[in-house]
Amino acid sequence: MDTFATFLIAFASSISTVSIIGFVAYILRSWIIERLKASIKHEYDLKMLEVQRQKEIRLKSEIVAELLAQLIRKNGNLDYYELNKLSFQAFIWLPKDLSEKLSNFLSPKPGANDLRALIKDIRTYLQDEDDGFQPQDVIVFNEPDLHSTVNTSQVTSNAEVKPKPYK
Repeated sequence: MDTFATFLIAFASSISTVSIIGFVAYILRSWIIERLKASIKHEYDLKMLEVQRQKEIRLKSEIVAELLAQLIRKNGNLDYYELNKLSFQAFIWLPKDLSEKLSNFLSPKPGANDLRALIKDIRTYLQDEDDGFQPQDVIVFNEPDLHSTVNTSQVTSNAEVKPKPYK
């Protein structure tokens, strides 16, 4: 009878050890799976934030580009409603220093930045870094003058055109 009691104790102890190990393994497995899911979700969320940031940059860039393109339009074809709308949109999100530069350019005040420098400053702000892009690299197409006898347009830029490689 003594051996049977010892056997029962040993059997119960091995079953409890196996069940504890199984429980710990199940908990560890569940924890690892949840950590992997959280890590993947975090990476996905970071990518989504970057996509949303790029969309926002593109939208803000379009607002400024449209405003400046409308403003330098010649021949009296200015749409003042559209100019005001774009101007207000830009002033809402631009920081104070860029708003002042834009205001000086739009009003034109003495000492105001030229168009190319303004575009470069806004580009640097939107990209959160200065990537070395120079104001003279901005190309501006000048509309032809309708009152002139020669109907030609001019392109003003200091950007250098690099030849395409031969294939």
